[in-house]
Amino acid sequence: MLAELFVLHLITVTGGNGEIIAINPAEIASVRVPGPVKEHFHKSVKCLIFTADGKFITAQETCEKINDLIENSKP
Repeated sequence: MLAELFVLHLITVTGGNGEIIAINPAEIASVRVPGPVKEHFHKSVKCLIFTADGKFITAQETCEKINDLIENSKP
């Protein structure tokens, strides 16, 4: 019997209210710095992560740091 090995590489970020969030980097569509209406988000939010399903995640890490995490997660 041949078993297939499936490895999922996740990155972790800190959400706006301090929770740890694990994200599949393959599901990230884009990352963006919050625009001029930052008052909609907690003051600790430095980056918005948009996912392929149209949702977004707020993160305390910078977009540059998140892009590094995504790049380093590639096999």
